Amino acid sequence: MNNTIQTAPASQDTFLSENEILKRVPVCRKTLFNWVKAGKIPVVKIARKKIYSWPNVQAALLRLERNGNGE
Repeated sequence: MNNTIQTAPASQDTFLSENEILKRVPVCRKTLFNWVKAGKIPVVKIARKKIYSWPNVQAALLRLERNGNGE
């Protein structure tokens, strides 16, 4: 698995589903769940759906990388 974070073209939507995030970030679903639960990755919950703001996720991933707090 490639360990680089894919950046989105400017024309793509800002908010992404969990599956779209998992396509861009090289982690398993459980790791993403744990990061969200620990407050490391921001998520917006609307009814039963979770959506992610890609710019906020990118910023959170950079903080994790700098602080060494990833799993």
